[in-house]
Amino acid sequence: MSTFTAKTVSEAIEEGLKSLNVDKSNADINIVQTNRKGFFGIGKRDAIVEIDVKNNENASNSQEIAATPTKNIKINNQPEETTETKKRHHSNEQAMEDLVAYLKPIIEELGVSAELQPKIINRKFARINFKTEQEGLLIGKHGLTINALQNLAQIYLNHIGYSRLSIQLDTADYRHRRTEILKKLAEKTAREAVATGQPVYLDPMPSFERKVIHNQLEDNLYVNTFSSGREPYRAVVVEPQG
Repeated sequence: MSTFTAKTVSEAIEEGLKSLNVDKSNADINIVQTNRKGFFGIGKRDAIVEIDVKNNENASNSQEIAATPTKNIKINNQPEETTETKKRHHSNEQAMEDLVAYLKPIIEELGVSAELQPKIINRKFARINFKTEQEGLLIGKHGLTINALQNLAQIYLNHIGYSRLSIQLDTADYRHRRTEILKKLAEKTAREAVATGQPVYLDPMPSFERKVIHNQLEDNLYVNTFSSGREPYRAVVVEPQG
């Protein structure tokens, strides 16, 4: 990650992108320090940003594979694939059983009585739904509790050797409702950024929620979005185009 300094955040970003010869859409931008004019020069400071070029290696590999003639591709024996898939699925089922056993006493310590309903969506993604009448307590303010539990669950899976398996915790359809709220927030923030001509900084949120904002506005012709800050205080910034 490279660091760039300029009088304003926009100038620092522009200088960094030019120096790295990369488009904004292919860069991860972190605002380390915003600029400040100061009072009669006292307390004046420049803006500092960090820019990291996104890794295109996977995309390149995909293009190379796509360009490979079909006749050169060796197709594996179908029964072996089926056996391997079954083994992986069985392994994921064991991981979910272990995770449920791990989460149950934690939920009880929070004073929540809930039935944990695990479901394997595919070989890389699984979900646990909490059936409870105390969903408000389980979700917490702005989702802080359920998001913290989800982070804890993912750390546990990584610890027991299932880092390839992503987990989502949900209750009372909270994830869907939260996604719809974030989409509306994205559109409202975009309108504000265009109206004021100034970037708008949203509250810090987890990466999967920031992704909703980015995806919602990626086709918007009037604004750009990027993330700023360090976890767990990383937030989305919506700025007007140009």
